[in-house]
Amino acid sequence: METAAADRPSATYDRIGIGYSDIRRPDPRLHALIGQALGSVHTVLNIGAGTGSYEPEDADVTAVDASQVMLDHTLGRRR
Repeated sequence: METAAADRPSATYDRIGIGYSDIRRPDPRLHALIGQALGSVHTVLNIGAGTGSYEPEDADVTAVDASQVMLDHTLGRRR
């Protein structure tokens, strides 16, 4: 059975993603914790990346997300 495009999870996040970066701000505490956990890695595979709010600035990031709208909001470097 096929799922209508509007019923797919990515459609929900596409709707949420419109204007998302205008209202959602990253939590600096989470950013710090994730940075500590990643240490000095050079590459990151971010699955469920959303807007990439917590991606390290000094690493090559490959971002994966069901919503292209969310991915389009990223500020960092991505492949």
